[in-house]
Amino acid sequence: MESEHTKCTPSDPMGKALDYAYKLWPRLRRYALDSRYHIDNNSVERNQRPSVMGCKNYLLSKSDSGTVDNAIIYSLIESCEIVGVNSLQWLTHVLQSLHDDTTAEQITQMLP
Repeated sequence: MESEHTKCTPSDPMGKALDYAYKLWPRLRRYALDSRYHIDNNSVERNQRPSVMGCKNYLLSKSDSGTVDNAIIYSLIESCEIVGVNSLQWLTHVLQSLHDDTTAEQITQMLP
């Protein structure tokens, strides 16, 4: 890659492609060295599709805030499925743990 980069001008399409690759190189190396990383986020997008569809299906909700609330719940349930958490047990635990004085940090720690 380095030898080809010296043969190209910055405005050349190959030069632009190699510049782009150089900018991403640290992340690409991380992907190549650690099998936990994925080259794309297709699995995440595929798992989030039901929440997006749910949001679209709730366009006829009685209020805008109801639509947003539904989308949030769907996102949380899908997130539970992605990380292997039982969504019903998680939601039950969270709802029982919430109080009027629960801080935003405590809520963040409860996320799946």
